[in-house]
Amino acid sequence: MSINEVIMSASGACKLIDSLHSYCFSSRQSKSQVCCLREQVEKKNGELRLLRQRVSRSDSQVRKLKEKLDELKRISFPYLNSLLSQDCETPQLNPVMEPLSWMLGTWLSDPPGDGTFPTMKPFQYLEEVHISHVGQPMLNFSFNAFHPHTRKPMHRECGFIRLKPDTNKVAFISAQNTGLVEVEEGEVNGQELSIASHSIARISFAKKPHVEQITRKFRLNSDGKLEQTVSMATTTQPMTQHLHITYKKVTP
Repeated sequence: MSINEVIMSASGACKLIDSLHSYCFSSRQSKSQVCCLREQVEKKNGELRLLRQRVSRSDSQVRKLKEKLDELKRISFPYLNSLLSQDCETPQLNPVMEPLSWMLGTWLSDPPGDGTFPTMKPFQYLEEVHISHVGQPMLNFSFNAFHPHTRKPMHRECGFIRLKPDTNKVAFISAQNTGLVEVEEGEVNGQELSIASHSIARISFAKKPHVEQITRKFRLNSDGKLEQTVSMATTTQPMTQHLHITYKKVTP
């Protein structure tokens, strides 16, 4: 029961008590009316006692919860505490990753991406991309594709982008919801990154035909949009362009 309900009940009891006093001191009221009012007041007093008991139990539960929270605060979780701290400063980009700083941000497909391959019908898709860092010498990424009409989730992948210090050599490590895990390597030149699969692993029950090679190219175009082109070869098809999509940046 809320505090407002408690207050309203108490207020009702007070009004009844005032009415009883008024009746008691009024020569116009009969004894039966006074007895009726007394019964109502006693009933209301009983309700108030129950309310006090409920409030007391609630206060006890709140105190116990507060004690548990205080206990949790005393436990040391350095990483979690740094995430929750309001005073925590945004980490600086590791200098090693500066050549890829143009990829940072949250990006949304604009327009929808196009997918083609000889063994499937042409299709379109929406995609949201997050590329971020936590101050380490790497970038973190996630690619989340959706059906353009139903908005149902489609392809997903996440991983890391590393850059060999003092070079333009890049490694792209990706885990995909299709059961594919791959490492692509290549080079960054200005605002363009070209990579190709170095190793590919897959779950034992992955669908055939199996992907045997993947190449990607990312570039920041003159409009400030990020473009990605993906080509692949399978056990039945030679290297063929599979995806092309353009993203606009929505957050830094």
